[in-house]
Amino acid sequence: MHYLTGIHISHAQRVEAIVATSTIVTIARLVQRQNKWFSKAEKEGGKITDRSNTFMGRLVTRVHAYAIMAAPLSYLAAVFSNKLEQPGWYTKASLNISTLDAAILTRIRIAAAVAFLGSVWCHEVILKELGKQFHFIAVRQNSNVVSTGPYAVVRHPLYTTLLGQLAIISVAYWSWVPLASLGICIGAFGYKMSLEVSHVVVRISRSVDVPFFFLCQEQLIEEDLTMRDAYREYKKKVPYKIIPYIW
Repeated sequence: MHYLTGIHISHAQRVEAIVATSTIVTIARLVQRQNKWFSKAEKEGGKITDRSNTFMGRLVTRVHAYAIMAAPLSYLAAVFSNKLEQPGWYTKASLNISTLDAAILTRIRIAAAVAFLGSVWCHEVILKELGKQFHFIAVRQNSNVVSTGPYAVVRHPLYTTLLGQLAIISVAYWSWVPLASLGICIGAFGYKMSLEVSHVVVRISRSVDVPFFFLCQEQLIEEDLTMRDAYREYKKKVPYKIIPYIW
């Protein structure tokens, strides 16, 4: 038992405080950096010249957006509503590996919380590489195909980072909830990337932008006359969408 300004702080509370703080700081940082790069792209990349919308596009977008937000928000609501301890309703979704020593589990969870915080760096690298091309799936006036850095490995590294983040916070929260969100996102992303209908794309209102929330629709790029040939060549060089040698 420890004390903080006269308040008793248990070991469990300290762990949840570290994980919750990591979650809040990571989300805040991602929003800040995303807004910075979006503003920069709008200035340097020119206006968006092509985007469109469909009912299915909006539906799938909302599904994976809510799935993404559900994982951290449900965790934060749980621990902050229960004095920095996971309440019974949340622990029902615990990973429950009974053979794991409590001290080791604590180290693993804290390491995952630090890794989640470090994932901001991955976003920064990707957005820096994307530069003026950053958008919520559309084509800008000064468009070109980005094929360097993370984009030389997979075509949608932001998706890769997002899925990795959900896996990491599943360990940090020690819960199946983020893994359920991960499964939903895999299905939604697969659908979005394999659509064969022309111009199925959604631009998210900036009032509801959330970190690590991006859409991918290659059809739109392939139908743009200025980028079509270059992007098709890029797809030949980088055949994997999200996971190297797998997908």
